[in-house]
Amino acid sequence: MNLRVHPYIFCDIKPTSMEKVYNTTTEQAEFNPNIAALSTDYLETYYQLTVVNINQKTALISAAASFSMLGAMIGGFAAIFFGIACSLWLGTLMDNSALGFLIVGVLFLVLFILLFFTRKKLFYPFVKNLVIKNIYE
Repeated sequence: MNLRVHPYIFCDIKPTSMEKVYNTTTEQAEFNPNIAALSTDYLETYYQLTVVNINQKTALISAAASFSMLGAMIGGFAAIFFGIACSLWLGTLMDNSALGFLIVGVLFLVLFILLFFTRKKLFYPFVKNLVIKNIYE
């Protein structure tokens, strides 16, 4: 029985559940002499898990970047060959191959200027979303 002094009267006050939890945890902490070793092991394991997660995300981002570069190279070569074919076709239609190359060159220039001025609205959000998606997967 626990006899405690109340400000006004003497009475029996039973320990609250919080006091029981506190006493139990302090007794367990005092009882377990390997708490420092266990916490060190926990921190080392957490560090190793963090390193693995960072390596996994780095590998995922580099794989996505290399795939994007490969796709851009293939698309660039396809655009070059398509441009040459269109230039030759337009040149035979107009009986002037230089004029066909000039028209296709101007079309590519207009396409480049259009993409350059809309890059902040079209290209940057696409790339940012791709990178963020790869980070949080």
